Amino acid sequence: MAVIGNGTSVMARDFAETFDVGVRLFTDPGRKSYQAAGWRRPLGSAIKGLGTTLKASVRAMKGGFRQGRTQGDAFQLGGVLVLDTDGTVLFEHADSAAGDHAQMGPILAALRPPGSG
Repeated sequence: MAVIGNGTSVMARDFAETFDVGVRLFTDPGRKSYQAAGWRRPLGSAIKGLGTTLKASVRAMKGGFRQGRTQGDAFQLGGVLVLDTDGTVLFEHADSAAGDHAQMGPILAALRPPGSG
């Protein structure tokens, strides 16, 4: 398991120390991995996704989370990819706007070995 961000190596180190992610962390300032995944960087997503972002912000604040300083490319949308060892895509979610996150159930299901129920 790995997390790929798009900030500098200093930003990645700060993120790892702040959030204790517990998995391998990489940074891709040129966003080549995002482009390879087909994940968008629409400038209009900040406006288009304002409702989604607002809902996600309220939900996060109710959960005790606060937005810190934005690092990296704030317009780059992310997502989740679960790949098999041979590169087969087992699960993919491309964010459509800021705050659009994949549901954990399908991600966890994709991580289970076949036939494990």
